[in-house]
Amino acid sequence: MKYIHILAITASVLTGCGTYSGRVGFENKCDRDVWVAHVEGFKSEPTVGAIGSGMATYADVNSTRIPHEVVIHWSYKPNGSDSTTKLVIDATKMPGQDDKLVFRFTNDRKWEATIMR
Repeated sequence: MKYIHILAITASVLTGCGTYSGRVGFENKCDRDVWVAHVEGFKSEPTVGAIGSGMATYADVNSTRIPHEVVIHWSYKPNGSDSTTKLVIDATKMPGQDDKLVFRFTNDRKWEATIMR
């Protein structure tokens, strides 16, 4: 039984949290506009760019691996990437096909990852 458990953990580490076909979103709940230059961790990086205060942008993704962690390169300046934030995605809360994986910039000016059902 221990061998099977170790094999499952190894497979999860090598492949990420699983595959997902759905929507990946970026929301800005802060009072300042933000620019997301790029997001490391996905096989195909979602295109983001500028997100105005109180705004959101979503992209459809097809059969992509949900990574264990992502690194968001962002800035308050247009076309900037002077800040980075690493987020760990909880493997126990995988999004279903009708869910959205959302990266939210909060009022506290911190990034968080959440699943919207």
